[in-house]
Amino acid sequence: LNNFSQEQSNSITVGTDSVTVKACTLSSSETIATVEAIIAPHEGKNKFAVRTFTFTTKDGDEKTYELPSTVTFETGKAYSFTFTLSWPTFDGMTNCYIVAPDTEFTFPVSRAYTYEKKAFTTTLHTGGEYTGTFDAAIVWADAAVISDTPTVLGSGNTAEVTVKTTSTSGNAVVKICRSDNGETVWSYHIWVTDYTGAETYTNTYTYSSKQYEFIFMDRNLGATAAGTGLFYQWGRKDPFPTTDGTPTTGSWSKVTTDATLGTVTNTIKNPGVFYIASSASEYDWHYASRDNTLWGHDANGGIKTIYDPCPAGWRVPVNSGMSADTSPWYGFTKDNGGTFANGYNWGTNAVYPAAGNRSNSSGSLYRVGTGGYYWSASPYSSASGTSLLLFDSGTVYVFNNAHRASGLSVRCSQE
Repeated sequence: LNNFSQEQSNSITVGTDSVTVKACTLSSSETIATVEAIIAPHEGKNKFAVRTFTFTTKDGDEKTYELPSTVTFETGKAYSFTFTLSWPTFDGMTNCYIVAPDTEFTFPVSRAYTYEKKAFTTTLHTGGEYTGTFDAAIVWADAAVISDTPTVLGSGNTAEVTVKTTSTSGNAVVKICRSDNGETVWSYHIWVTDYTGAETYTNTYTYSSKQYEFIFMDRNLGATAAGTGLFYQWGRKDPFPTTDGTPTTGSWSKVTTDATLGTVTNTIKNPGVFYIASSASEYDWHYASRDNTLWGHDANGGIKTIYDPCPAGWRVPVNSGMSADTSPWYGFTKDNGGTFANGYNWGTNAVYPAAGNRSNSSGSLYRVGTGGYYWSASPYSSASGTSLLLFDSGTVYVFNNAHRASGLSVRCSQE
């Protein structure tokens, strides 16, 4: 039994009869359990249509194994079968799941219960902890990557979402909603790709007697093959497409921010809305608050936050010194980037496409193919801007500034 330490009840189904065998509990250090049962003598499939072993955890998860049709259970004999049960473990601080094509994948909704490190009820809900059921739906998908409507099993903070991916690579944003009133409580980026995170690029350098090391993914967050990935408004967890046109599934929209709309709580409830900024909001989607820590910046490098858009084990890179000398991309220059061809190549697994961006004032695409803009988790100064990598065919800036309502690329670094 792999990653399986829950109490389990087991049953053997023979024809229409089911025999329940004793439950067992495994500790975290145990991996093998033996269960026994007595069943009536009988032959194989020539007598019964299906004969299966079903293992059920206390949370309702099931694994079913069909017996070989050649097995005949005879009086007075003992038979032994070995089954490997495996349930994946999850990082509860993750808003993005990397899922292989043609996979049935299950993940928990419990992330919503840690919103702003407070009880679920004191932020998105009132009147006591929500123990009811959830529904799931696709907000938008840039390709036909999910074969059926996502389903939710269970209720409250132990509920789980299941998605079935197709053979197509791409991205989808899936939201979970309360069944009683339809309110969105959280959303997740499903990145359907064969990428495993094994291909990386390491940027190491020393400044002021301190060594810095950043291990990057070899592609932008959400990229498929040589694609440009997705765009993110700074400090938000939910992505937006890097191309115009109607998504394959669902939709997203653009709305001008204001004091009511430009809050973290509202953006969580509306993951498919790109909030356009103005001078009144200092060109931030976050209308009245300049929160420099949404993606985990502090002088010591910070920790990954609940709003970080990267998968488990990865995060938006931090520029702890808020300077060119401490930039995650220190040493990236025009001279060592090769010939500009819709981006730069700074080494094996370090190709950065010029994906362009989405304008903070309109949400429209800007400089696609001619400019690259990559967020860090750190501010440019105490003002509303944020430090980033910026380049075009003529210049490379490892420390530049952009307004936080802009939609830019993310290149995740290892935690």
